This record gives sequence, structure tokens and C-alpha cells, in this order.
Amino acid sequence: MLVSLFLFSLSLWALEVTTIGEGGTRQAAINNAIRNAVEKALGTYITSYSQVNQGELIYDRITSASAGYVKSYKILAESHDPVTDTYKIKLIAVVDDIKLKNAVEEFMQSSQFQRTFQQTKFDEKRVVVIYKPGTGLDLPYNSEAVQSMMDLIEDKLAGYGFRVFLSDQLRRIRGRAVEMVVDKKTAIEIARQEAGDVVVVVSFDAGKRPALDGYYIIYATLTLKAYDATTGELFANVQERGKIITYGNEYKLADGVARIIIKIGPHCVDKLTKKIVTRFSGSWAKFVVLIFRDVSPWEQDKIEDILDKIGWRYRISRQTGSYMEIEVFSEADPTSVRKIVYKRLKTAGLSLIPAEMAGSRIIFEGT
Repeated sequence: MLVSLFLFSLSLWALEVTTIGEGGTRQAAINNAIRNAVEKALGTYITSYSQVNQGELIYDRITSASAGYVKSYKILAESHDPVTDTYKIKLIAVVDDIKLKNAVEEFMQSSQFQRTFQQTKFDEKRVVVIYKPGTGLDLPYNSEAVQSMMDLIEDKLAGYGFRVFLSDQLRRIRGRAVEMVVDKKTAIEIARQEAGDVVVVVSFDAGKRPALDGYYIIYATLTLKAYDATTGELFANVQERGKIITYGNEYKLADGVARIIIKIGPHCVDKLTKKIVTRFSGSWAKFVVLIFRDVSPWEQDKIEDILDKIGWRYRISRQTGSYMEIEVFSEADPTSVRKIVYKRLKTAGLSLIPAEMAGSRIIFEGT
């Protein structure tokens, strides 16, 4: 990966990037456009994030650092929506070749700098990890095999700055309900209740069969699935298989599985982590999910008209009766999207109010 980064970066020293930014002020829109330009140039390795505190959008030190890698920029077009009081800026940015080159070289030479430099949106992202007992293998949560996997996942993701929530932590909050996870739907619902961005479901399949001369083969399959808690999309599904040979009753099944997990677990977790990091590295389309409850067919048509007038690309992912779920593709952050949509709804005379916001999921309800 480091080699590919180096080869990729050689072409970036004088890179010009055209991007669009949106924000509540003209300068905020420019900052967003600059941030997007740097994200576009180096993906995971230079990026930025914002957070909301008491209703105000605060751009932190990462945004300033991103601006520091831009040598110059030229605004190509700009607009202001008086209804929502939002600005949109299209600009072309020229990345500072010397600063960027030095940053990449330092990254390649220092593992410590890799951790510092990789301050992307990860430290805002919450990953909920849930153990799902297999139908044919009833390993308890406190077994050595399960605990080994939970520790591996937590250590790896925390190393990238993700906030990790394990099943035992959630059980203290929500009681035994977390232990009753039997399907994808339940796991995603638990993650949403905890404002999670990703839910990782850990499961095992194992068995023991006789071999020759009193020996037995213990085999195990480890499966790690990662779902986007916003959309429910399965974006990572990794598996590793292993086996050991034991004589007689030297190892019970649970002990054998634990020994196998020690061997296959790290590689499986590495593959899972790579997919999660890629998911949030800026290489996939940014979107916010708008959910409308208790809305009539007429109101649903009006909502689509509003989105058309705003100019966002969107896709209706689910629509049934008085319920509609829409994926909106926008460079704006979820808080700005919520503000824009709410103002447009009021202007259109629709009696819908923001009921809940969790990550990139925004729920409006009819009154």
C-alpha cells in the first residue's frame, strides 16, 4: 500500500483539483471546497472533518491543515440560496507540491506519523461490534475465542482513531437485549440506537471430526461482516478458515477454536479494517439519508420537487405507504442538509418537523 501511495503521489506535486463546497457562509463554502480538494488529492492521508457543538458548525485544526497544503485557488463559480441562506462555491485548487511531498515522505518513513497524519473522519466514526452465536456452536461471549476476536477488532480499529463499542459495554447499557442478536436487522437497529456508523457482526462456525489412530481434527470458520448503519448496506464480508489436529480429548472444542482464532484472527481483522478504512476515506460517494414518516402521497411528491429545485442528486431507496427514505448525494455535511431541507419544507407549507438525527440519518415526521 505504501508503494502504491508513493507512485500515486508522484503525480500530485502540481495537481490541480476542481471541487465544490457548500456552507452557511461564503468562507465556510470555500473552506469546504478546499477540504474536498485535498481529500480528493490524497484520500485517507490528508483530510478534514467538522463537528457540531450547540448548533454551530466548527471547523477544527484538520481543516486548517488541509488549507495549508493548497498553494492557491481560483473561484470558478459561486451562488447563494436566499431561502436556505447557504452558499455554494466551485473552485480549482493547486496543491503545494513541496509541502505535500514532504508530508508523504514523512508518512512513509514514520509509523507514528502515519497515525497522526491519518486524522480523517475516523475519530468521529462509531463502530459497534456485536457477537452473534452460531446455531451449531454456542460459544459464550466470555469464552477465550470470542474475547480474543473482540480484543483484536477493538485494538485495530482504535489504532485508526475509530470509537469502538463492544457487546459487553452495550449490555451494561441495554441489558440482555444485545445478546439476542440473531439477524442483520437486529444488529443494525442496535447500532442505530447507539448512533453508530458501522456495525460489525462476529460469528463462528466450528466442528470436530475423527481422523486416524485416535486423532481428531478441530476446524473453525471466522466470519466478520460490516454493515453501514445508515443504509443497512453490507460493505465488508471477510472469512478465514483454520484447523488443528489433536489427540483424543487433549482439547475441547472451545479450546481448539480459541487456538485457531489466534492464528487466523489477525489476518481476518486486517482485511476487515482495510475495508472499513476505505469506506470512510473519501473514495466513495458522500450522501445523507432523509427519512420521512407519516407523509401523504401528495407530500411525498412535494418533497421530490423540493430536492429537484435544490439541485441535489438523490435516489429513493424505500417508499411504502406513508414512509419514504431518500439518499441525497451532497458535499454538504448532515447538519447543513437538515437545515436546508427543513427551511424548504416550511417554505413549501409542509407540516414536517425534524424528529431525530443520528450520524448521516435525518428523520422528519408529519404533524
